Formats: sequence, C-alpha cells, structure tokens
Amino acid sequence: MANIKSDASTNRNEQTQQSGAGAELTALAESLQAYACATRQHLGKDLTDISQVTAKTIIDADCDRTLAQCMGGIKDEQWFYSIVKTANKIFHDVPGAKSGKKYKFYRGGTLVDSIYDAWRVHKKSSGITGDDKWNPADIWMIKKNHTHKTNFPSLQEYNEYMHNLFANAQCIGISLKKLGKGDEPHSKIFNAGKVETADFTGIKLGENMTDSKDIYIQYKSENKAGEVQLRNFSSRPVTSSWQGEIKGKAAAGGKIGGGVIFEGAQSVGVQKVKLKLPQQTPILNPSEKDFKEFATAFKTLSGTRKAVGDLIIEAKAGHRKDKTWWMSKYIGIMLVNTVKNEGKLGDLCSYIYQYASSATKNSCIFIKYS
Repeated sequence: MANIKSDASTNRNEQTQQSGAGAELTALAESLQAYACATRQHLGKDLTDISQVTAKTIIDADCDRTLAQCMGGIKDEQWFYSIVKTANKIFHDVPGAKSGKKYKFYRGGTLVDSIYDAWRVHKKSSGITGDDKWNPADIWMIKKNHTHKTNFPSLQEYNEYMHNLFANAQCIGISLKKLGKGDEPHSKIFNAGKVETADFTGIKLGENMTDSKDIYIQYKSENKAGEVQLRNFSSRPVTSSWQGEIKGKAAAGGKIGGGVIFEGAQSVGVQKVKLKLPQQTPILNPSEKDFKEFATAFKTLSGTRKAVGDLIIEAKAGHRKDKTWWMSKYIGIMLVNTVKNEGKLGDLCSYIYQYASSATKNSCIFIKYS
C-alpha cells in the first residue's frame, strides 16, 4: 500500500487527487483500515467480514475519507480480506488492546499533522527528504488520553519520545500493505534499535548494452533476495528523474531519489570529486573520452567478452537513438563502477536499503503489516 504524506491535511488531499486513481484507492483503503480497527475495538472480538464495519461501529476512527466513500470506491474484494485480517492482527499484537475502548484510529487530521510537524523542524539536518522516510505510517493508533508533545531540541530526542510512546502502546504508527489471496498478515517493527542491513551479492546488467536503461545492485536481507534498480523514471533525459527503487520482498516498492543516492555514496566514504554527479552527465554531446570511460566501465561490470572498441560503437549508436537511455545508463554505470572501485558497494547497498525501507539512523519507530 503506497504511503502519502504532506505538510497539512489539505495538502495531503490535494496530493492524493493529483496522483490519480491509484492514490485515491490508497486513501480509501487506508481509511477503511482505520474504520475496521475501530470496529474491531467496538465489537471486542475479531472481525469475520467487512460488512461488520458500519456507521455505528466507527466512532473511534477519524479519517479524511468517509465510510461511504470507502465502501463505494473499493471494488476489489481482496482489499476487504486484507483489511479484516490486518485489523485482527493489530489487536493481537498491541498489548492490552483486546479489551476496552482505549484507542482512536487516524488517517490524516490535525493530530497526525502535529506528529509530522514536530519532525519537520529537524528535517533539514536529518538527511531525510520526505515524511515517509522518517515514518511511513499510513494510519495511527493513538490512546484517547494522549496529548502529543512538540518542540524537542533535537530529532534524536523526539525519536526517543516516539519510541517510548510506541513501547508503552500509547502512539503507534502503522504502515500497511495489501495481502495476497489467502495470505496471513505478518508484522515487523522498524527502528526499534536493530539496524537493518543488506548484504551485497552482485550486479545485474546483462551483456547487451542497449537492452535496458537500468542497472541492478543485488542484495540479501533477512535471508530474502532483492535488488536495487537504478534508472531514469521519465521518458525525457532529465537527470532529476534518475533514482533508485527497491525490488524484492524485504522492502518492495521503496524509492530513493538520485541526489540521496549520491549523498549516500559520499557518506559511506566515496569522495565527491571521484563521482560523476547526475548534473555532470554529458547528455547531448559526449566526448570520445566520455564514451570510452562508459564502455570500459560497462565491460568491467557486465563481464562481457566484447572489446571496448565495439562497446564504444554500441554506446554511440544508443546515444544517437535515445538520449534518455544514454543518460540513465551512463549515470548508473559510472556511479556503480566508481563505488565498486572504492570498495564501498556493500556499504552503499545497505544505505539505499535502509533509506528506501524508512530505516535510516534518523527514522522513527513504526510497525509494518504485510
């Protein structure tokens, strides 16, 4: 389930509307999850069907989509299955939640905005670019007597405060993902002290240079294989659209901007002067030196038996045909080759994995259901 955050409730609504039908479905599903949790609390027992969620059972939910909108807008029965199963799992996980009506469940709203406002004070110095990389919660489970404190002198102190609230089941950020058919929900707590790691296992590139515009850094985390896809996500050769995306079960769908990736390379020990930054990419008129450096790096990373001279010819042909391919491939190849030569590819892999998983050293505790 995608995560949507913004600076205020109105901005959040606007962002959702601008993102199209997929984002609106996300908003409806997240809101319905909060309504289902409120219903589970109201009934005092596990849910068996989404039809149990009614106007009378959702008094303890506060969402930016109405129940009528949710029920009318969600057509896929698999969403209902996922929401019911996840609501039951949440109440089995949270200590003391099975009895009483202690919590309110939020999707958006003033209280949620105040949680994010307190971290945004420290955003500039955090190394985190977006709310969802600090805390990707889609809904919040908060005790009714909770008054949220703000004005912390540092992000570390605010994160410690949030950690204590979570540990005492006072304020819990919940990240959601739609379950597959017949799947049971699993939960995992992030940023509770254990550092998320990803072990570098290889590079996937392929022998044919122009087959695709991406390059993959492969890893293993929690005994699950995954990969970081590095590519341009636009049809135009615009360097700002080059970024990374996590593929694999451990942190599927997590994205990381290109600028953050290059900052990560520097943070793990690669000197900035050694990196070819995205804005330094020779897009329109690459020199012979540019083509040779690219072809040599491609040969090293791909393991192809083709001669560098032949690879230069392929690179020139690819450049003439598609400037977007050239830009995307050039940035990825030059970055990975430089970091590999510096012996820091494993460190960068972990950095990207942590950031895309919202598990950086400055991220906030949350629980993920998937």
